[in-house]
Amino acid sequence: MKKLALAVAIPLALIGGATVYTSTQVESTARDAVDQTNIGLREMSVGAGADVAVKMLSFEGGLLSSSARYQVDIEVQDRDGETRHYAVLLKDRIEHGPFPVSRLANGQLMPVAAKSHFRLERSVQTEALFDAASGENPLVGDVAFGYDGSQHGALRSAPLNLANEDGTLRVAAGTVNFEVADENTAVRLDGQLPEVDMNLQRRDAAKPVRVKLSGVGLTVDKHDYVNGFGQGPSAITLERMEIQTDDKLAVVVQNASIDEVSSRSSDGFGQSIAYRVGEVGANGQSIRNLALALSLRNLDESSLKALVESYKQILDSAATPQDALDNVTDAQQQELQALALQLLKHKPTLALDEFGFETANGAARLSMVADLQGPSAEAFTPDAMIISLLASLKAEAGIDKALVRDVARLIAQRELQGGQADSVELQQQADLTTELFSGMALGTGWFQLQGDRLASSLHYSNDRVTLNGRDMSIQEFIGFAFGSVLGANQLGQ
Repeated sequence: MKKLALAVAIPLALIGGATVYTSTQVESTARDAVDQTNIGLREMSVGAGADVAVKMLSFEGGLLSSSARYQVDIEVQDRDGETRHYAVLLKDRIEHGPFPVSRLANGQLMPVAAKSHFRLERSVQTEALFDAASGENPLVGDVAFGYDGSQHGALRSAPLNLANEDGTLRVAAGTVNFEVADENTAVRLDGQLPEVDMNLQRRDAAKPVRVKLSGVGLTVDKHDYVNGFGQGPSAITLERMEIQTDDKLAVVVQNASIDEVSSRSSDGFGQSIAYRVGEVGANGQSIRNLALALSLRNLDESSLKALVESYKQILDSAATPQDALDNVTDAQQQELQALALQLLKHKPTLALDEFGFETANGAARLSMVADLQGPSAEAFTPDAMIISLLASLKAEAGIDKALVRDVARLIAQRELQGGQADSVELQQQADLTTELFSGMALGTGWFQLQGDRLASSLHYSNDRVTLNGRDMSIQEFIGFAFGSVLGANQLGQ
């Protein structure tokens, strides 16, 4: 019996001792978390026109749990350029490790240093949110702090219903789950907002406008942070957006996304960003597979970090980022230029990986890749500087005549009799516009006809330009470009 009691007492004593020890470390753990949060917020807010910071107002320690209060300070610029300050208060109940009761109740047996349960505090600034949440707390969250310095938890927002003289806003409950490794070496986020429904009253014409968003998502999976740059993907997604006016469905956007990917290789650091929309529909017509994808590759990380740090210092040199940019000194500008030239020495690549869209009968696509380099010392004029910066360029473009016809028909439908024109007349107008467009595109020399598709290919390297198979020197190409300006203007119209 004594052995059994001893077998039970020893683990309990060890757990109790660990709990007592942990209780002495909770405050420093919480303050470290605040410091790390502020570092992350500072990184995200650079150049965004808003500053967000967190500070601990109070901390009351206990044996099994502690309590704390935080203030989130938000500074943003209004339309007049004036800085507005908002303060949001948070209450926090911190359970001490290694085995917080709430984790044991959920079957989570892995020991942690502490478990935080925070929630928004009612104040003058948040009164409207509490009223809109119908008795629920508008924002609550939980964070578990591991002994290895990691953090994982979730944020949850309550359903909100707001109404005033301008209209109504309904927001469904949202969630964000996150994991942060020690010293922010890896960050993962997964957020969902099922629905946002806005009914607004237009003051100019007293016509209601409804905007409904469905399936908003956020994902981040960054790791291996070096020099402040992590690698991995992040994305913002939207399943559907509807815009209605006068009870008529005006515009529908489906399957939209912003996808970003950062990567690291032996050639340097690279980042790409792509804006994509599956379909945009309006007035019975639709455009599909819209895409704009850009990338920067082969960046020297140390040079990039120095350039970013210099830019941050400039933004911090005045009361607001806009004031700092409006009053950049010659010394600051020269430093930025020197750091940019240092970055160009690594010969980065700038690419328009994809730009295009599709209609019911055709598609248009454009891509371009430019290899950059440090400018030569002899490049004094802007034109010479641009040519000196460009090591090589490759551009490809293609437009189906069927797409031109679809777009021309849509424009003609809107112009002729308010969309009630005869179908034969519409087709004639679309055919005429298509042939006129194609004739000018071919006449300028920038495009050639391949079947029923207008195509263009431009290559530059070693001071030679090849346009659609025609080889030219730089001087010959510049003369050709100036000579086709009038035709290009007509083509743009």
